[in-house]
Amino acid sequence: MWILSLLPDSFLLFIVNAILILGIASSFLTFFVLHRIVRFFPVLINYHLMLQIISAVLLILGVYLKGGYSVEKIWRDRVAELEAKIAVAEEQSKKTNEKVVIEYRDRVQVVKDTQIVVQEKIKEVEKIVDAQCTLADEAVKLHNQAAQSIKGDKK
Repeated sequence: MWILSLLPDSFLLFIVNAILILGIASSFLTFFVLHRIVRFFPVLINYHLMLQIISAVLLILGVYLKGGYSVEKIWRDRVAELEAKIAVAEEQSKKTNEKVVIEYRDRVQVVKDTQIVVQEKIKEVEKIVDAQCTLADEAVKLHNQAAQSIKGDKK
């Protein structure tokens, strides 16, 4: 049946409908019309049963193929619908990813700016530390500010 997926839909529908219509027409003719004609042409008596069997097989085959085509069409429609949903989801994903990248860049920039400010203050505080390794109050405040800025960035 996978070979049917290679055929165009219109061609496949034409073939299926042709077999179904041929089966319906031949069944009608062989079961209702041919037995009246056979009375006048005795030569056709030998072929009457064979034609009825062939027409019944064509009718059954046509109904089977029409059902198979209908199921195939339903699956193709579902696939097309899901592909459309996937395309929408991918587009939304791209937009969301762009927003995340922008927010991430902003946060990274804030952290880098804070690092630069803290490093400059550390250079100033290094001058405050004396030879006895005592810390000035400014060094403790700077340390606390750095810790708060880091906590604030994690939120």
